[in-house]
Amino acid sequence: MNKNTIIAILVMLLWASCYPLIVLSAPYASPMLTAFFRAIFAGIFLIIIALVFARPFPKLLTDWLYIIGIGLTATTIGFWGMFYAGTLVSPGLATVLTNTQPIIAGVLGWYFLKERINFRSLIAILLGFTGIVIISLDSLANDNEQLLSGIFYISVAAFGIAISNLLLKKLANQVDILYAMGFQLFIGGIPLGVISVNQNDILVPQWGYTYIWILSVLAILGTALPFILWFWLMDKAPLYKLNVFSFLTPVFGLSIGMMYFSESLSAIQWIGVLAIALSIYFVTKTEPIKGSTIEYDDIHSDL
Repeated sequence: MNKNTIIAILVMLLWASCYPLIVLSAPYASPMLTAFFRAIFAGIFLIIIALVFARPFPKLLTDWLYIIGIGLTATTIGFWGMFYAGTLVSPGLATVLTNTQPIIAGVLGWYFLKERINFRSLIAILLGFTGIVIISLDSLANDNEQLLSGIFYISVAAFGIAISNLLLKKLANQVDILYAMGFQLFIGGIPLGVISVNQNDILVPQWGYTYIWILSVLAILGTALPFILWFWLMDKAPLYKLNVFSFLTPVFGLSIGMMYFSESLSAIQWIGVLAIALSIYFVTKTEPIKGSTIEYDDIHSDL
């Protein structure tokens, strides 16, 4: 297993670790307010590091437009859609709909980035999505009457994340990674704060050592670190290959649930996990894309 594959897996593990932390934060503040603090603190943390190390500041207007676009799609829309969807649909349907994102991103990458998906990679994407559906079968049958609203919110979140990945791909290797991710998180977090104010949540948080510790881990290890690693990976392989690794996030989430919340996996869910594992195997064994307008000298060796 090469370096970039390990980093991609680490990113998904870090993002999956956010779910139990968000659960632990519930007694101290609303989820939307926690999302606001998480994005703002992570953004400030990365900007401070960039200032300390005197990293080159983004100057071009086009770079700032990309950064703002990423913030509004990945952070604002992504967090907003997932927050509202979580209150309206079952976890299983939320997981399935969210993980249509690699398919959406693959189509967008094909159209806008001229990335051509070869047959084995297409099989990997479909196999990974099938694994997600299998894992979620038990809870798919338990949706409530607000199903359509939930589907809308989570679909918006999936499209937002897919578009942000496209913008990240466009921006990769053009702007300092710390400033790019720091400012997109900070800018994307501001609308979440506005939403919290409108919901009268802004004065609710119960500040204390525990909540500050949870926010710190969420902001640094669950947000800042995986975002800069993900942005770095964008310059290493086609978007569709990287996005297949997102199928691992619910698998890691289930594993964390088994270890810390005494949850268990059914036999059918283990089949889904196996399907996802096979999808990752296929995508890491595919050949470089032929005829792509973007050259990757080390795609096959790195990912």
